[in-house]
Amino acid sequence: MYLLMPLHFKIIFFLFFATKGMSTGLQFLTIPSSAKDLIFFQTPLLNPAFLNTFNRSPEMSFAYGKWFADSENISLNWSGQVRSTSAGLIMRYIGINDIELRADVPSSQPLGHYGAYGVSAKTLASFQSSKFRYGVALQVISIQLYQESSTGIAGDFGISWLINESLTLSGSLLNFGKMNKLYEQKPTLPQRAIGLINYKRTKSDLFASIEFNELIKNPIFFFGSTARKDNLSLGATLMMNDATYSLSTGAGFSVGKYTFSYALQYGNQEIGVPQMFDISLRLP
Repeated sequence: MYLLMPLHFKIIFFLFFATKGMSTGLQFLTIPSSAKDLIFFQTPLLNPAFLNTFNRSPEMSFAYGKWFADSENISLNWSGQVRSTSAGLIMRYIGINDIELRADVPSSQPLGHYGAYGVSAKTLASFQSSKFRYGVALQVISIQLYQESSTGIAGDFGISWLINESLTLSGSLLNFGKMNKLYEQKPTLPQRAIGLINYKRTKSDLFASIEFNELIKNPIFFFGSTARKDNLSLGATLMMNDATYSLSTGAGFSVGKYTFSYALQYGNQEIGVPQMFDISLRLP
């Protein structure tokens, strides 16, 4: 069926997929993989140097949520210590399964339905050296739209500097790699450079961050805070870019070796309210 489409419709078909940036496409690499990513912001997804499992029990977590355009987001994470190195694995899927396929002639019924999805598997490692912590990550990526697909590989690098007991500076470079062709073009990885300053108090953190993204013209600014009390964790982050803004907020609660987290994001995009739920388990 796809091969019978007029050439100009194939081009529109491809552009439609490319512009689903915040739903599928390679922009799925910039979407938070879990509620914890929305609550705490300073997670290994944004900087592999934030992965720190030293003297901690291994942890396994599962996350499920809905992002913009009702896209489905599923991830499975593992983190633990391998000798003196913190290690992690993040496997994720995000996709849409009810996109309508229509010809360039008006009709009351679609020709069919198809899905668009992206999957990735990322391995991470980080280690401490004096007041600096370094992190690296490598991930395999695959995206598919109907009969077209593309695979690739990308790497991340991060560093965190503990200036004193209260102040930390960190930076990361994300999604640097290459993809194979999808239809007639190579998808563009959302290469990102992120800088962050964090002020730590007894039971709370305050932070500010700036991000430069190759696919977005102007920088993105983040301001937020997290707080901890007994078994409860709270967090909120404000994101601003030109006329676009959003507020992410959520909470996590620990019971024994289990942690339950829920987070959502409000914004002025008017294309839905993303929500995510996690369950984490401390392993023996």
